[in-house]
Amino acid sequence: MSDKKPVILVVRNDKMGDLILVWPALAWLKMNIPDCKIVILVSKKFRDLALMCENIDDVICDDDLSKLKKKITSFNFDISICFFSTFRIGYLLNKIGIPIRIAPKTKIAQFFHNFRLHQKRSRSEKPEYEYNMDIVNYMFEILQRDNLVNVDEPPYLKLKEEEKINHKNNLIEKYMLNSEKKIIFVHPSTGGSSKSLSVDSYVQICEGLRGFDDYNFMLHYTPEDEIIIDEIISKLSSRVRVNKLKPSNDMINMVLNISACDIFIAGSTGPLHVAGALNKKTVGFFPSKKSSTSLRWQTINSFKNRLDFTDKSSSGKHITVDYKRTILEIQKHISSL
Repeated sequence: MSDKKPVILVVRNDKMGDLILVWPALAWLKMNIPDCKIVILVSKKFRDLALMCENIDDVICDDDLSKLKKKITSFNFDISICFFSTFRIGYLLNKIGIPIRIAPKTKIAQFFHNFRLHQKRSRSEKPEYEYNMDIVNYMFEILQRDNLVNVDEPPYLKLKEEEKINHKNNLIEKYMLNSEKKIIFVHPSTGGSSKSLSVDSYVQICEGLRGFDDYNFMLHYTPEDEIIIDEIISKLSSRVRVNKLKPSNDMINMVLNISACDIFIAGSTGPLHVAGALNKKTVGFFPSKKSSTSLRWQTINSFKNRLDFTDKSSSGKHITVDYKRTILEIQKHISSL
């Protein structure tokens, strides 16, 4: 493999946020093996998002087993890294015979990989993106690579400045926003992976922040969650400048929309991690459950751009926080822009 350009398959074919959290690891991999080709296996709906990562050279969409085998075989991979290991994919990679198959040492699917790293992720002792970087570091050890350069700094999702400016100006014009005021995106959807604040809590936070300035509030959501959005709007006072940002399943448009905001407020969801990858200021609300903590699922923006809150109660359907303190902390976060 030393005499040819390494071709590496990366597997992260589950959720949006999990896909984003492998990007620092891929940046580190590419920095230390710049001539490698990285091909990622993702869920079909995130194909365009994956292609926006500058360290990904090609994308394979997860498909039925017969088609997937043909696609993967055609690349003649030297290495596979399964950040997300399942029985189906593990079996396939083993059958194809990729020489170096790396995965976390967990669940029965681990036995299809010939290199396995014991991580104990369920303990949530470090951020998810660091667990992912540990797997890439394990690959460097296998390849006996040393004198490694440090990981790249955020943003990990880069857009052309002209593209960002034009999209933001179009949003300002379309929704008649006050261009002199900050644009705050609020994303109440959870994506089903973790509980978030209640409708009343989001209303309370928007009303509280409005007491400091006449911000432009944009409600960002998925097509399935319009009922929640309408309920929030019905409870907000007329003094709050708020707009519904028309939802879309277009990943590129979603990223461009998020790039237009000054701050992104949400529970632990995929769009929050997109905002982090853009190095936007983020405000995240996290459960106290060990597997879902703010430490484990922190965003990949710079530390100064993150503000996180943890559920004060382990029970209940929604996250509970100290709202007076929370609103003051968010306002400080906004003011530091």
